[in-house]
Amino acid sequence: MSFIYYFIFSLLVITSLIEFNKNERGNKYWYSIIVIIMILTAGLGYDLSPDWVAYHETFKLLQKTDWSQLTRFSDMASMEVGYLSLNKILGSFKFDFGAVTLLMATLSLILKSTTFYKYGGIPFFVLFMYAMPNYMFEDHIHIRQGLATAIAVYSVKYIIDRKLLKFLVCIVIGYQFHESIIVFILAYWVVKVKFNEIVIGWLVTLTIIANYVGALSVIEIVMQYMPIAQEKFEDYQYQLVGNETGVALGDIVKILTVIAILVYNKYADHDKLYCIFRNIFIVGVLMYFFFGKGIFGIRLPGYFLIFLGLTLGRMLYVFTGDKLFRAFVYFSFLIYTIALIFWFQVQQGSVTNFDKYRTFFSSGSVYGLWKD
Repeated sequence: MSFIYYFIFSLLVITSLIEFNKNERGNKYWYSIIVIIMILTAGLGYDLSPDWVAYHETFKLLQKTDWSQLTRFSDMASMEVGYLSLNKILGSFKFDFGAVTLLMATLSLILKSTTFYKYGGIPFFVLFMYAMPNYMFEDHIHIRQGLATAIAVYSVKYIIDRKLLKFLVCIVIGYQFHESIIVFILAYWVVKVKFNEIVIGWLVTLTIIANYVGALSVIEIVMQYMPIAQEKFEDYQYQLVGNETGVALGDIVKILTVIAILVYNKYADHDKLYCIFRNIFIVGVLMYFFFGKGIFGIRLPGYFLIFLGLTLGRMLYVFTGDKLFRAFVYFSFLIYTIALIFWFQVQQGSVTNFDKYRTFFSSGSVYGLWKD
């Protein structure tokens, strides 16, 4: 990957180590600076993955499309009206597509980072856990779902405060950018479930078995006869990564994470926020294994799995066990995430052009921040 990403990751590792040693929230000033660097890096990035071509073409076509045709255009482009409206509004004010990517990255990272800082306990560590690989995908490539996920993360404040109406408003807004956020409605009620080590262990075990004995086949058959979402289901299947090693790695990491929660859960389950984040994350793991490779297994669990960082952050912040155990959990996930950076470089660096980072201000760029 390019230097800018190693620079961001290095800042997060150093500040996280300082924060962990003090077991208190890191300096908000430095936190904000790192977030701003992340926003500018993602928002100004150019030619990262092939997806940008389709998004840019959509932006150009929208400027020639009347508002009355927006719903029809949405159906044809398979993109939500909210995202298309944002493109059209910015275009009408003479902004170019670069303004779209910058605004999407800004909104996404502000919503996520402020929630991490408020509830994460040790927010630099939480932000680092998010940065690899979610930041690389959600704020650079899959920008529609990235913003929808950010709204889901932000809405957790209303889950904590039990304000259903405000929570649903967040879901409605997020739905305008990616329809898959609808599944996150489950989070409002799942946080009230009394999970313990035995329940978590059995649920995860059963869903892993269901995955490997072919539960997905049943879902695929059902979706073939559904009058709604069949096309979307096929689209998501097409987007699957056909790399068996990558899938196996994801399985192993999630299993090891659940084992860590089972072993150390007793040292943190007195904390309300930890239990909320843990429940949400565990549901993501269950969905990941149960639904396998289809639409449900690719897009939907992400809204829940992003709470891994918040779960671990709260666990470490309120940890009542031996300091050696606490250090073991922290350094295990820190080292894993660092290793993931280099794995990501090998698997995705050249494919997505993260190893050739440049901005849309570079010579040869076909769009900028505003129109000429």
